[in-house]
Amino acid sequence: MRYMSDEFIELLKRDYPKSWFEFNTVAEGVLKTSPATLHLRPEDLPFDMFFGIMLRFFKENDLEFDYNNLSPSEYTSEIRNLFSGFESIIGHYS
Repeated sequence: MRYMSDEFIELLKRDYPKSWFEFNTVAEGVLKTSPATLHLRPEDLPFDMFFGIMLRFFKENDLEFDYNNLSPSEYTSEIRNLFSGFESIIGHYS
């Protein structure tokens, strides 16, 4: 089951390209560790795998995603906020 729509993922890629690039770098690192996932793109993953990589991306970049205190319906809004903030940070140091 996939809760993050293709449209939402395309929005992240379009509106926050620097953040998406960094997320994609983390995802590639994870996916390259297994021959079964070597040729997959993050946007082609089932929700649970995509979400797990997203959580890793947040942790590696010290971005707090408090999923325990959010309802699943709030995830996309919070992810967008985190990507937006990270985009600003990256832009500041670029």
